[in-house]
Amino acid sequence: MRRFVRCERGQGTVEYVLIIAIFILSVILALSLFGVDVQGMYCQIVRNIGWEQGCGSYFSDDFNNLSQWQIISGSWQTKDGSLLGGPGEGRIFHNLSQSDYVITVNGAVLNQGNGYGIWFRATNFSKVNGYTFQYDPGYGAFIMRKWVNGSELTPFAVARAPGYNWYNTPRQVQIVVKGNTFTAYIDGKQVLQGTDSTYTSGGVGFRTWSTTTARFDKISVDPVK
Repeated sequence: MRRFVRCERGQGTVEYVLIIAIFILSVILALSLFGVDVQGMYCQIVRNIGWEQGCGSYFSDDFNNLSQWQIISGSWQTKDGSLLGGPGEGRIFHNLSQSDYVITVNGAVLNQGNGYGIWFRATNFSKVNGYTFQYDPGYGAFIMRKWVNGSELTPFAVARAPGYNWYNTPRQVQIVVKGNTFTAYIDGKQVLQGTDSTYTSGGVGFRTWSTTTARFDKISVDPVK
């Protein structure tokens, strides 16, 4: 009789654990369906408690497909492991909840046109609030812009680049987003730094405009070290 009681108690514990596991999986699935960045939430929690090694990248994509992206406008497609954008005004986003991060884009090539942009701390994608770093031969410079309800404002950071080779050269573009300071690097060299305190968190993305066509091979978003 005692053995039977112990068995019942053991079975009850197993069932309880299974119910909790099913509940957690259901919550994760529901959050994912509503576009919540579950991995990002987990990473933020473990970093807040000081477990720096508990999470790797917040997000990465080598562009086998566009399942992780929200296309708002323009022509976007994947081909041979690259994201192709343009021509015309195009905006594509991935949602994130983090405040500080490092965006690294590998194999960024401007084929033609007046430039491309990389979004950061972007929210409300249909009428976007956030920032862009722009690789911008049309402006003759590297620039950073703030966006309010889908409209771009005058650049708050500009670095003129006379004689720069803008076209048909693969670049690594990196943007360090930390606090109110944003620092952009091209092929490991700092080209621009700007400051603004309006937006404190949000997602990433790409922008094209006018006759621009551009290609991007990979993006990763990682914690600031």
